[in-house]
Amino acid sequence: MSVQLPTTEVEADLQLRVPRGEAGSLGDGARTVLDGVDAVRTVEIVDIGGMRPDAFDLYVDATARMVVAADEPEPTLADGFGVVAVDRCEVI
Repeated sequence: MSVQLPTTEVEADLQLRVPRGEAGSLGDGARTVLDGVDAVRTVEIVDIGGMRPDAFDLYVDATARMVVAADEPEPTLADGFGVVAVDRCEVI
C-alpha cells in the first residue's frame, strides 16, 4: 500500500537563481527552477517582479502558483535547488 502525500495549492513570492544561457524567457527559467523541486507538481508563473544578473546566474523575483506535495509547503520550497528565498507562501 502506497502512502499519498497531501497536496496544497499555494501562491508564493520567491527569489530564484536561474542559470544564464537557458533558452526562453525569465518566466520559463523560473518555471524550470520550480519544476526541479521534487515536491512541486504544477507551476504557473504569475509575475516576474525583477531580475539581478551576476557572472553565472540571474536572480529573479517571481510570484508563482503551485501545487506542492508536502504538509508544509514553505520550508519544502525553500529547500529547493535554485530557490534563494521564499518571501511569502499562502495557501489558496
